[in-house]
Amino acid sequence: MRKTFCPALAAGVLVLCLAPVRGRADVYRCVQDDGSVSFQQIPCSARSEPLQLDTRPSGWTALRPGELRLLEQTGRRPAERPARPPVRKTGPDANAKACWKARRQLRAVREHLHRGYKLSEGAGLRRRRDDYSDYLRRVCR
Repeated sequence: MRKTFCPALAAGVLVLCLAPVRGRADVYRCVQDDGSVSFQQIPCSARSEPLQLDTRPSGWTALRPGELRLLEQTGRRPAERPARPPVRKTGPDANAKACWKARRQLRAVREHLHRGYKLSEGAGLRRRRDDYSDYLRRVCR
């Protein structure tokens, strides 16, 4: 098998390799006749000029001075301020909230039983209703 050299193919490959690669597309701001504004990649008229975009490379960039100060302040904050004691949910407020939640759940189960349910759900709904009722009778007076 004889290998042949194709000058047209070689010229095409050379042109593609030497052509400048555009890293981004230009953006044009176009004002229509009705006053609406659109942004597009092709010029809308002969006098259109591309917008100058402030593009930054993605990736890590250094913090600005103000951001560095904020970072340093937040890093020192826990040492300067004493820690708060943990909040314990005991006493009458916690009990009242738990009772309110149980009453709300009991009401939801009763509404579900009243609206209708699947045969497989019936036993579970009645058990939950009885459990909430017992809890309210024992804990919430």
